[in-house]
Amino acid sequence: AKVLIILAQDGTAIKPAVAKAVQNSVPVIAYDRLIEDQKALYITFDNVLVGKLEAEAVFKAKPKGNYAIIKGNKADANADFLRSGMEQVIGAAVKSGDIKIVGETYTDNWDPSKAQTNMEQILTANKNQVDAVLSENDGMAGGVIAALQAQGLAGKVPVSGQDGDKAALNRVALGTQTVDVWKDARQLGKSAGDSAMQLCKNTDPSKVSGTAAFKTPGGNTLSSILLTPDPITKDNLNKVLDAGWITKADLCQGVGAGKASACG
Repeated sequence: AKVLIILAQDGTAIKPAVAKAVQNSVPVIAYDRLIEDQKALYITFDNVLVGKLEAEAVFKAKPKGNYAIIKGNKADANADFLRSGMEQVIGAAVKSGDIKIVGETYTDNWDPSKAQTNMEQILTANKNQVDAVLSENDGMAGGVIAALQAQGLAGKVPVSGQDGDKAALNRVALGTQTVDVWKDARQLGKSAGDSAMQLCKNTDPSKVSGTAAFKTPGGNTLSSILLTPDPITKDNLNKVLDAGWITKADLCQGVGAGKASACG
């Protein structure tokens, strides 16, 4: 192989393989998941910004009250990047007592069914007194909303997500999910492909166009390309329709007349 593009489920477990590739002059692209190796090129959306955008939409809908935070996989640095972005928005309100965090959990493998179980437990522990949920991605938001639905709370409690999943965008149109921070995977794939072509000619990741230095939680500095995400709410659903990301039939399935302007 001339270049390896790796989407790492576990950024720590993959490190020896990455080190071996680099030793053999095979450049490595860490695709959407951080690998703590200074010789890797890290390409992702700005996940701190994703977390900030998720929290901004939920905070706008519910600036005070009991918050639950459903985080992703503990072994994935993205879970903590997202959480740090959320903190930028809610931190002051937590300190002042306007927001009380009544449950905060990591979720093994970002598994929606585990997220649902975690949310059910948070609801039970708090006698359903949960006013807002910061869910770090769309799959888990689906699990969270299923737990809320069972208690008659879906659509009453703001919930965040990210990825631009079809089911989640449909939930935004339905009003059960407040925001879906859209990361157009086509941009990510194009960036990785373009970067791989450049690395074939020069294996130094810092020479790839559009890179900047990125300081990692492990104290390393990697060359990185951070793409800009786009928060999708009920008000701008036309963006994903116009981009051809989702069909109107999928977006508007089950959405009543006048519920979302994009659905007519």
